[in-house]
Amino acid sequence: MSIKLKLLCSAVLLAIVATTFAVMVHVRNEDVRSAVEAVFQNGVDPLDRLTVASAKATDLENRFLAKSTPAGVVGPIGASDGAELLAGLSEILGELRQSALEVPEGPSSRRLSELAYALNRLRVAEGDVTHRLVRRELSTIVDEFDTAANALRADIMALRQRSVDHGQSVDQLVWTGLGIGSLVGLLVFMALGRSIGRSIRNAAAALTRVGDPSADPPVRPNVDPMDDLANAIRFVEASISDRDNVAARLRKETHRRLESELHSQRQRFENALDNMTQAFCLVGDDLTVLAANDAFVRMFPGIAAGSRAETVRRHADLAAILASDDPEMQVHQLRSGRHLQVRRHDSGGERGTILIFDDITEQVAARGELERLSRQDPLTGLSNRSMFYEHLNGMMAQDLVDDEIAVIAIDIADFNSVNTTLGHMAGDDLLRQVGERLAALVRPGDLVARLDGDEFGIVQRLKGQPDAGHHLCRMIAEDLQKRPVTVAGRPLGVRVAIGMVPLAKADRAAGRDAHAVMQDCELALYQAKADTGSKLRLYAPGIREEMEESQRLVSDLRDALDRDEFELYFQPIVNLPQRAISGFEALVRWNSPTRGQVSPGLFIPVMEANGLIVRLGRFVMRDACRQAARWPSNLSLSINLSPAQFKSADLVGDIRKSIETSGIDPRRLQLEVTESLFLDEADAILETLVQLRRLGLLVSMDDFGTGYSSLGYLSRFPFDRIKIDQSFVRDMSRSENIAIVRAVQGLGAAMGMTVVAEGVETAEQLAMLEAEGCTDMQGFLFSRPRPASDLAKMLVEVRNGFASGAYAVSSPQVAVAAGEPA
Repeated sequence: MSIKLKLLCSAVLLAIVATTFAVMVHVRNEDVRSAVEAVFQNGVDPLDRLTVASAKATDLENRFLAKSTPAGVVGPIGASDGAELLAGLSEILGELRQSALEVPEGPSSRRLSELAYALNRLRVAEGDVTHRLVRRELSTIVDEFDTAANALRADIMALRQRSVDHGQSVDQLVWTGLGIGSLVGLLVFMALGRSIGRSIRNAAAALTRVGDPSADPPVRPNVDPMDDLANAIRFVEASISDRDNVAARLRKETHRRLESELHSQRQRFENALDNMTQAFCLVGDDLTVLAANDAFVRMFPGIAAGSRAETVRRHADLAAILASDDPEMQVHQLRSGRHLQVRRHDSGGERGTILIFDDITEQVAARGELERLSRQDPLTGLSNRSMFYEHLNGMMAQDLVDDEIAVIAIDIADFNSVNTTLGHMAGDDLLRQVGERLAALVRPGDLVARLDGDEFGIVQRLKGQPDAGHHLCRMIAEDLQKRPVTVAGRPLGVRVAIGMVPLAKADRAAGRDAHAVMQDCELALYQAKADTGSKLRLYAPGIREEMEESQRLVSDLRDALDRDEFELYFQPIVNLPQRAISGFEALVRWNSPTRGQVSPGLFIPVMEANGLIVRLGRFVMRDACRQAARWPSNLSLSINLSPAQFKSADLVGDIRKSIETSGIDPRRLQLEVTESLFLDEADAILETLVQLRRLGLLVSMDDFGTGYSSLGYLSRFPFDRIKIDQSFVRDMSRSENIAIVRAVQGLGAAMGMTVVAEGVETAEQLAMLEAEGCTDMQGFLFSRPRPASDLAKMLVEVRNGFASGAYAVSSPQVAVAAGEPA
């Protein structure tokens, strides 16, 4: 702690002590002043008023003692005496009340209150008292006045004694404060003297040790510290003078030694420069070579230390390097083809420049190779995606090129199956061979790149031939298909999907970049892969609109599932022998608040592609079973299952839960599946169908005869019903269609399966089907799909249609369905 801070702390301490005692004395004085005021306010003034009231009471008593009462008269006093009594009592009470207001709460105040009560009691009598009673009461009141006065005098003496005590405590506090203040001042003085003296002695000792580190100055407590400090300063001055003399001698010796060492270091430095792998030179401002090592002489033959400016200028490579005034690191290529990295440094003391030369020829070659590899696909040797985008951006930025540009994206179909069946090495070999084919088919100057996985890209300049892009795409598709690629010893015909975007000069000037163009190209490729026919798709703005509309449709469908916008419609299945409806097929409709009622042909494929069909199928199964449970027991319910639903592990559980929750008889429930279901994982699908059959329900094959291995699956799984596809029923005039219907009918009869003809729209079709032995039909002839509220109407309409002959059925056989509702 510094001396100033110590003094400040001492002053603050003394100020705190003085302030504390001043506050305490002030408080005590306030107590004394309060006690004195209490003596006058609560003692002297009330006593004076009490004395006046006592005198008036005594005078009133004397006046009534002087009044004589006639002998034998006992009645109340007269009116004049009563008025005199009331006037005297009122004056006494006035003085008494003023005295009571100034007396604090206590024994004295209670006595005054009792005295006032006695006076009020005599006063309220209003003269209706006898002389004797008046004289007795006044005598008692006078005595009470004397008692109250004595009590009040005792209170005054107590207040006076308290004032004396407070005054003595103030005197005691003053003397105590004086003693404590003196003691604190003495302690502060001693502490400051000891502390500051110790600091000065420490400073003196430190100065002495500065002059002589081995000195151990004695501690002399009885000597003034300032004398020790003065002696220490003189000692240090003498020590510094001696040291200056010694230092001067040492500097001379050091100078001689440094000169010798500098010469040795210079020699070592020159040897080190000559052994450097880097070339080094120091060139003056006049281009004179002031210093150079052996590597520099080898790099620039004919130039060495001491070469003049004329010699330097005649050396073309060195002159070009020195002519550059770029202060940063530079790379120069010599006429011999070698690359030098040149660094410049200011020479410091001498006027000139230090140049250091690194031969980086090998590094430049390695960097070029790395850059080439970074732009090349390691598998095919073609350009990679980065190089493709860079090249495309460069082509789009060439404003002077008027030619159109074709950007082509190519995707190998079923590439994953090659990897799966033949192995990844075969897949890599396929990619390499396809890359070679593409590179051989394009013209010089066009770029072929492998973009990602099994996708390739081509940037082609059309050179005034607008159809050149289409021609190249067709040539690629035909070449890969007609000339199979040999992979793993097997010939493979490669099928590809191709998307193309043509870019005119105006398109390039619109500010689009390669990423935007490739997005359009990828959209065209996506459409090409989705097309069942041609695998070549040219980008048009409508493709993006279709994709955006598809995305909006998917979003709306998700919202529709959340908002329960789907509704079940039912189409009747008619049994000809019964001339009545035997059941209904549940069909779903979408009532969109913005799109209206949307066709199932539009939203069902989208939901299948995006997996939403599982949620929709769960809704159809639950709601259809709930409604069918309330139908007559002779009516069946048919529900279509999508192949996507079979990929859900919860399918069987969901159907079981719907049956149990609704309470429907599972024998009334018929699930319809299509032949396309068996394209993937047929064995797993058949196992799922077996589990569904165990629930007690029936399974139908829908759209029978449209393709694939229908007969094979019929033999592996015992379907309960097969439905003839409406494409065969629609054109029954063709003999081959009639033959197919007849064959399917015979197959159903042979295998014990019910056959249902779909798409019956005319009475003629009904008659021809009936002639072939078909007993169950479905189609617009009987009714279009209608909401559940129309079920009763459809039952009546179909029954009335048969009864009226509206369906023109030949050889009618009327048979009413058991339990058919009226």
